[in-house]
Amino acid sequence: MVTTRARKYGTDSPSQSPSPSQAQAQAQTLSSRRSRWAHLLHARHFQPVIADVLSHELPKYTRSTVLPASLAAVVRECVLILASAPSVLLAAVDGTLPRRMVTDATLQHEYAVVRERALVQPSIYVHLLVDEHGVAPTATQYGAIRETVLQYVGAGSEHHELAWSIDNGSPPPPPATATAASGYRKYLWTAHRSPQHVATLLRFCAGVEQRLARIAPADGALPLRYAPGECGYSVNAHVRLGQHRARQSSNYVMNLVEDICAYLHQVGRFAALYTMQPFIVSLLFRPQQAAIAEIFISGLMQVWVDGGGGLNAYPAGRSVASAWRVDGERWAEHEAWVWENTGVERNLRVQRERLEGDVIGLEGVAEEVWREALGSGDEDGDDSRDGDYVPEKLVPSLEGLELEEEI
Repeated sequence: MVTTRARKYGTDSPSQSPSPSQAQAQAQTLSSRRSRWAHLLHARHFQPVIADVLSHELPKYTRSTVLPASLAAVVRECVLILASAPSVLLAAVDGTLPRRMVTDATLQHEYAVVRERALVQPSIYVHLLVDEHGVAPTATQYGAIRETVLQYVGAGSEHHELAWSIDNGSPPPPPATATAASGYRKYLWTAHRSPQHVATLLRFCAGVEQRLARIAPADGALPLRYAPGECGYSVNAHVRLGQHRARQSSNYVMNLVEDICAYLHQVGRFAALYTMQPFIVSLLFRPQQAAIAEIFISGLMQVWVDGGGGLNAYPAGRSVASAWRVDGERWAEHEAWVWENTGVERNLRVQRERLEGDVIGLEGVAEEVWREALGSGDEDGDDSRDGDYVPEKLVPSLEGLELEEEI
């Protein structure tokens, strides 16, 4: 049963074996997927990228209402997001953005325009863990971060001093009555030590271990090709990024990792200081893009803790209500700017020219979805007549995939 109207993108039977697409995904490394996607995006070939990313991300939303009922509507917005994307997004996907932003004048100029537009236009941003030269930690250093997270989470007395140093590394400081010896940890505490925070950090550690296991020991001293990342949506990215810097309503996994990097630099284990550097990578121009773009770009950047690629654990697409508070006139202005100042029209034409080749070999339903998504029908994605269910070929089974509760 795979109709999106019932929010069933697959089956959640716990006894079901992994589908072929799941098995293939498990055999791929993070680097091989990103490399393939970057190559396709450089060639302006969006269909296989969108299909691959959605096959990983959509099953997480089987019981959610954050996405449109029509798969064609989701695909259409993904196409528009890529067609209108600045080269900053492509550089982020291929792992070169932080280094190029230091030296590439052309990219710097384009990014200045993106930053200016983000003052008034909703957008998607990413944080990437790199040093001042845009270089990511090495595999060995990422392992040291994981080890330190485990020590921080542990309740053993031998790590009290380490935990206290980390907790005092950035504002706000721990409460005056808190002590590490009593088990207090700033990033584990809500009203008490949070089992959910502990579980999330252990998932992060398991993801890092999984990623590092696929890196040859001889490559341990090389910088990670794809920096650990975090992704989010904001109606005003400049304000939101300022909140992250001030650790206000921020991502505690990201904040802890950054504070651990500062601690390891301070004690001399890391020569470089690694910080979460922010970049605005996509400008949105339709309200329905907010949830879809955050979900799609989070998958594209592989920012989830479970795979070792990033620091996101909270489900994407759930905190985008501000997009619907922007009035229609303002959205129309944003859309007009995008059509006048980006390659969206040219890129859409390329995708339509590729369509016949792209749908060869797809099952009838999947072909129908892509034809509707790239067709000239309802541009708002509200046509419920066609493409309103997800083909099993596009989406794997739901075994082990549940939408997380808020953490």
